[in-house]
Amino acid sequence: MNLEEYKNEIGNILETMALNGGNEEVLSKISQSKGSIEDYYAAHYTRAHTPRKMLKSSNDNMMLQFDGDYMNDPEEGRYLVDVMISAAENCTHQHKSKFIEKLTALRNSNLLYSAYKQATFLSCWTIIKVKKGSEEEADSLNHWRFYGDDGKGACIMVPLSNLLSIFNKSLYKVSYGIESRGGGEKSNDRAVKKLENAFQLRLNNLRKSLPNAIIDFSEVIKETHPLLFLFKSSDYSAEEEVRSIVHKADYSSKSDVLFMGNEENPDVPKKAYIKGNPGLICNNSIIFFGPKADEKFAIETMGLACELGIDLKVFISNKPYR
Repeated sequence: MNLEEYKNEIGNILETMALNGGNEEVLSKISQSKGSIEDYYAAHYTRAHTPRKMLKSSNDNMMLQFDGDYMNDPEEGRYLVDVMISAAENCTHQHKSKFIEKLTALRNSNLLYSAYKQATFLSCWTIIKVKKGSEEEADSLNHWRFYGDDGKGACIMVPLSNLLSIFNKSLYKVSYGIESRGGGEKSNDRAVKKLENAFQLRLNNLRKSLPNAIIDFSEVIKETHPLLFLFKSSDYSAEEEVRSIVHKADYSSKSDVLFMGNEENPDVPKKAYIKGNPGLICNNSIIFFGPKADEKFAIETMGLACELGIDLKVFISNKPYR
């Protein structure tokens, strides 16, 4: 497999994970998907003040996408490298030990940008089916624990159809686990297996001298980067997550990258982010506040939504939380 063929295969894998096309095609990529697109919502757990910030004005009604190095899970972006290490171990190239050495260093890198020389910005959403009339039961106790500020935060649920419109052609379904799940023909159709096979084939065909092989290897790593945040541990498979993902060459304003921070606390680094498209919280959206949140956040949110003419539902979570 030459480099161009490898790039095409990466593009094909991305296409299988992208939530593009018509509603039926999108639903087919969501596990256990039944019903119509109107039945599905995208949920994002966050801090309690986030709805206030978003509903301050129509121009603020957007999801900020932060750099991948801020993700809660320190293993984020590194499951992909596990797949590549496995492929390198099974390749036939005479310098595969060097490839494994470089991949191990890549996995242990503290900052992914320094390793890949590209920045990735993303937002994370869990896809859920919401039964009409039972919206107040749509939140998740586990999500409050892991992502909802220990039950003190908020959950923004927007119709999946609106999420698809806002993040046009930048939404992807996350693949869980690096195992092939039972073997057989279907296991070879998984994105993780396709990547492993393509990576191994490309390594087999790198030039033979060590200097040239390392140059070729670096090109392969660069072309694999778009898949970086699309693989997670199977421990998280119940999340049914999709992600908006945007890649930038650097952190400059020319790349539309901004920085957010507290000017009164200069010892805390500012966070890099990019803006999403406005209009995220829309009619029929649902806002939850956590079981430990101040319930008066709900009153404020309803008032702000009314000012913007947005018809939504607001709930205080009734999930039992210690």
